[in-house]
Amino acid sequence: MRIDDSSIYVDRHKCIACGICVDRCIMDNLRLSIAPCRQVCPVGMNCQGYIRLIAMGKEELAIEQLQPFGPFVPLIAATCTAPCEKVCARKKKDGAVHILELKRYLAKKYSKELYNIQVVAVRSKKSVAVIGADVAGLASGFKAIQRGYCVTIYAKSSDKKDMDEVLKNIVTSLETAGAVFRYDVALEEPIRDLHLFDAIILSRLEDHSFVKKDLFIKNADFNLDSSTHLVTGNIFCCNTDSSQKKEPVFEIASAFEAVESVSRYLNGEPLDWGRGFYTQGGAVKAFNIDQRVGSEEQRTLQEDLADGFDSETAKKQALRCFGCGRAFEKNQTCWYCLPCELECPHGALEVKIPYLVR
Repeated sequence: MRIDDSSIYVDRHKCIACGICVDRCIMDNLRLSIAPCRQVCPVGMNCQGYIRLIAMGKEELAIEQLQPFGPFVPLIAATCTAPCEKVCARKKKDGAVHILELKRYLAKKYSKELYNIQVVAVRSKKSVAVIGADVAGLASGFKAIQRGYCVTIYAKSSDKKDMDEVLKNIVTSLETAGAVFRYDVALEEPIRDLHLFDAIILSRLEDHSFVKKDLFIKNADFNLDSSTHLVTGNIFCCNTDSSQKKEPVFEIASAFEAVESVSRYLNGEPLDWGRGFYTQGGAVKAFNIDQRVGSEEQRTLQEDLADGFDSETAKKQALRCFGCGRAFEKNQTCWYCLPCELECPHGALEVKIPYLVR
């Protein structure tokens, strides 16, 4: 893609590719070029955003780029195989930016802020039930809480036994944010009160046995749509393919996609609009990838977050980022109205107003 700006100037050292200027442009003149690292990230994390902010010495603002993933950031940092570093533009010159280590640095230093879940100011009265408290179930509960829904999570006895320290911390964070956990429910038979919820999310497709048959329109309608995660009626499922065990980051990505469908359903919006452009069938697919350059075998979470960068090293590493993603002018229809420039949070964009207009 050829980027030709005639009316705007974007400072690559300040732009975090947040897209605010694109949203504010009333003439639909701006577009956002997405950095390769963000394009291949299973959860769509804005890697360039927090890296550029670290480089500018604004670590507190860098955490805001990670808030949409909240208490799951340490888990992602520990288990992700860093496909972002495989496509980093800097790799062709002198080695990829150590994106994963920078994420681990933030996860270790600002763990308290990440476990404090940010919720929308106005809470919704609509309720969502999540069946299963594995990684996908907890992630869907987290995202539903972030969107303001009343969330109840039904945990199987096996889920509770399998929880490590990281997942227990996530559960504590969700409970603090208002989620209700039901450990006292025997899931050997259908749960009785699911009809009281506006939407139901299954962690795995085989969990449909816990839902009463009368909640399904017909048995024949029990068919999972991989692009929208819809099972039938108001019932959705996180994992579209339970036959293969996925890395936690892919479980989280599937859960976020399912909650997006739930939100559209509760708001009366089309479930399939704008879905399925970036992945086959719209589903998040796990893929095999070699370990990142210069890394040892995947280590445990405690080891990953115990060592790593200090503040000075992190900033030096972040300064290596090229800043591939940025806003650019597409249609040359600028009215010089300036909301894009005024509302840029880091002063990265400048509108070049012609002399006669000034």
